[in-house]
Amino acid sequence: MLAPDGGGAEGFAGAALGVAALEQNYVNLKGAVDSGQVSITPDAAANAAKACRDQKDDFVRFRDQAQQLARHAQTLRMGDCGEGISMRGAFQKKAEGGQNSAYDLFTQAAEIMENMAKAYEAAGKMYHETDQANAQAFKGKM
Repeated sequence: MLAPDGGGAEGFAGAALGVAALEQNYVNLKGAVDSGQVSITPDAAANAAKACRDQKDDFVRFRDQAQQLARHAQTLRMGDCGEGISMRGAFQKKAEGGQNSAYDLFTQAAEIMENMAKAYEAAGKMYHETDQANAQAFKGKM
């Protein structure tokens, strides 16, 4: 959703909120994993981590496309008038103009998905370690 903001990168405010929500999901997952509240088999954890990394790869591809779009925006012919120059700058800024540009948001989303993948892997490792410890304890009682 693009807000009518006069052309600045801030127009991706809705997307920025989505990335913030994704970050909160990661924080919640990491907290649950770290406190032992998540119990997930290693196979399920590996599948979840793979899905996160597949999504991360998509975000990286989108980020790279935003960077290409920014380069292309520099060459757009919109006239030598103030409005044309301003519009060309606005396109470039939305694509790769710092905070809340498409490039920035896709970069953040990719990092969050990688962190989520690592959290799932940690949960799977904890499950495996707990399973092993329980097996050893059970063996000792027989």
